[in-house]
Amino acid sequence: MDPPMNRILATLLATLLLALAVAACGGDDTAPTPATDPSPVVDPATATPTTDAPTPSATATPQPSERGEATPGGDAPPLPDSIRELVEEVAEVRGLEAPESLVALTVARADLPDTFLALVTEEDRLEADTLTEVYRLLGYLDDDEHLWDIQTSFLNLVLGFYSTDHKTLWVVTEKEGVGLEELAPRQRQTLVHEIIHALQDYHFDLDATFDSLTGNLDAELAFTSVVEGDAVVHTNRHSMRFLALPAAGGVFFLAAGNQPARIPAPVLRTLYFPYRTGASWAGFVLVDGGAKALNAFLMEPPGATTLILHRELRDAGWEPEQLGESALPADQIQESLGAGWRVRVAGSLGEFHLINYLMGDEPYIQGWLHFPTSATEAAKGWAGDRYALLEHDAGGRVLVARVRFTSAEEASQFARTHTREATWQADVVEEDGFVLVKRPDGKVVGLPEPVGRDVIFAIGTSADVTRAALETLVKG
Repeated sequence: MDPPMNRILATLLATLLLALAVAACGGDDTAPTPATDPSPVVDPATATPTTDAPTPSATATPQPSERGEATPGGDAPPLPDSIRELVEEVAEVRGLEAPESLVALTVARADLPDTFLALVTEEDRLEADTLTEVYRLLGYLDDDEHLWDIQTSFLNLVLGFYSTDHKTLWVVTEKEGVGLEELAPRQRQTLVHEIIHALQDYHFDLDATFDSLTGNLDAELAFTSVVEGDAVVHTNRHSMRFLALPAAGGVFFLAAGNQPARIPAPVLRTLYFPYRTGASWAGFVLVDGGAKALNAFLMEPPGATTLILHRELRDAGWEPEQLGESALPADQIQESLGAGWRVRVAGSLGEFHLINYLMGDEPYIQGWLHFPTSATEAAKGWAGDRYALLEHDAGGRVLVARVRFTSAEEASQFARTHTREATWQADVVEEDGFVLVKRPDGKVVGLPEPVGRDVIFAIGTSADVTRAALETLVKG
């Protein structure tokens, strides 16, 4: 079994987690204008923090007061009648039965950091460290960048979140002492979005599905797109049906005027994907097959982001090829690397992450997936893959991947694009069987020639590490 993998891209973790959550009207990521998006609202249910800073001690989860505020101690009060009516409205629009009970709370923005820390576990922090290492090797993050820093910089933008572990949703208020019945229109819209997540969790057990996808970055992101796409589309439908006021600028969740920190473009593209492309996909599924079709994906998630990217494949019976452990024999790679190396995590990267990886530091542009680029063309023949992250106690890291394409021609196209992007303004050394490329960040990419439909590559912390990781795969 693969080691546990962080579920930063899996919506609604068992704890309060942070990520960006923008939902433009209609949810489609189609606008081809290179304008800067409004700073997105954070939906803390979608990501996990990571940092080298000390891990906070576990504390009791804040409990609601009689006004429905998050305060220490006490039991959850029943929902006010008006909020219960809202739950029933949202359940009707979504086509699901409302749960008999639901814990909904408000939390003052000043109390949000404490609420956040109380819900983050040691396991979350350790798993997040793993994803940070994967992102650093893929070039999404520099060595001095942490997902924790990026995510916590958005705490002041959080409007609401839902925790599957606590079966509780929160709406953030700017002042203390604001109850659920006193929410402003935009806060009620946030509440609607989180009620949809609660309905999903009640009927489809989101945690169980995410647990089954542990380690598979691709499938986790695909399922996140189902969950968030569903919530975005049905928040919009509720707004239209019940004349709820949308937030400023045509987005469902109010965004602050400026982003508080620079977000690396690959991370931004990843975080936007479920809310834009996922919403577009969910809208298509609803029009084509109704709520039952969308429910089916919540019960049996799509196996890859390819199914989100290419919605025409939904009825074609397409499934990704499963590459097992034999595709990347860990024992042989570890033996080649030497003593002290171990596999930290293994899974699938998927078509989206291959596109994102090839895009590199290209600026995020709204509608970017609809532009014909060399990255999207190179990855569109993806059929399946397996990656493994190996580490050494002394600090060495290497990511090894085998990617399978639909044909040898598609594999060659990806390899050519990969080589062109990786070698641009980089130090290149040609060796027997593959090319070594030293990136500006010091990581070394190893690029062997394709083998039939398969492309193999490695990204390590040094040339020796990358060379050793590839040697057994290239030379057999």
